[in-house]
Amino acid sequence: MAGRRPCYSVAVEASDTRQDESSRAPTPLVPAGPLREHRLGPLRVSLYAPGHPTADLEIAVALVGAVAVASLLVLPLGSLAALVPSCRFHDLTGWPCATCGVTRGVVALGKGAWREALRCNPLLVSGLLGFLACSVVSAVLWVFRLPRPRVALASRGARLAAGLAVVAAVLLNWAYLVADGR
Repeated sequence: MAGRRPCYSVAVEASDTRQDESSRAPTPLVPAGPLREHRLGPLRVSLYAPGHPTADLEIAVALVGAVAVASLLVLPLGSLAALVPSCRFHDLTGWPCATCGVTRGVVALGKGAWREALRCNPLLVSGLLGFLACSVVSAVLWVFRLPRPRVALASRGARLAAGLAVVAAVLLNWAYLVADGR
């Protein structure tokens, strides 16, 4: 925010009492708060310094994304899908569960059949593709040590609306699966 000075956190190191204070390297200062913050309607977008403690999040997301992509490309997903037990909900009710088609969708993604994957379960496969895109962005932020954006819902009403939107998306996805005759 304009006019606000960022507070700084200091990395604490174990010091050797025999070492002269003047011979120690200066400890880098990392802003504890955001470098910049903008409000975009119900969203609050903040930029954090590359050395901020939350930068570890990008490393984890990038690594998990790399493992997911490698799994899609290398593992024999068709053979592994045969090991997945049948859906208990579908067996008991005859109706598809909300996650019906995810295994088939992941196998289709591994084959490069994007449309078939989206047809299997649009919501969860879209979420997986979104996560993979987020992994690429996280890797770029991490490698080039760029400021880390964080997006948050700025108000309680916005968080409630987002929660209702997620519930509506799950119900619409389930209605699609039922209508598709799974």
